Amino acid sequence: MPDRYVLRLATAFASNTGGPYTAAWDRAVVPSTGTLRTAWAVATSITSNTITNKVDIYRQPDAPAAGSNTALTVLIAPITLVNNRDAVAGTIRASNDRVTAGDVLELRTYSGNIGSQPNFLGLTATIEIERD
Repeated sequence: MPDRYVLRLATAFASNTGGPYTAAWDRAVVPSTGTLRTAWAVATSITSNTITNKVDIYRQPDAPAAGSNTALTVLIAPITLVNNRDAVAGTIRASNDRVTAGDVLELRTYSGNIGSQPNFLGLTATIEIERD
């Protein structure tokens, strides 16, 4: 069994609907316990390189209380995308940031562009996890 695996979070489009970092555009269940190692984001098209275009990855612990939203970012700061098709690395919040099997990772975004029109097209975030 490989000692590391990746989870891919992707969406055809994302916008500012609901406000910054509120909408989860994609989710992936963590299959096995491990340590978060790296994160990357890329979009085939962004609204403008003069507008803030940020991507974040949140972790929702397994089995939260009904109706609660205890999701927190796993990155020190959101990943800023400046140009179309540029793959940009993010920095994991702690060198030993952990996930457990059943946790859910969520793709969230923020753009300085006003409105609900798509700000990101073909957005993908990838996170690498080292198994225990």
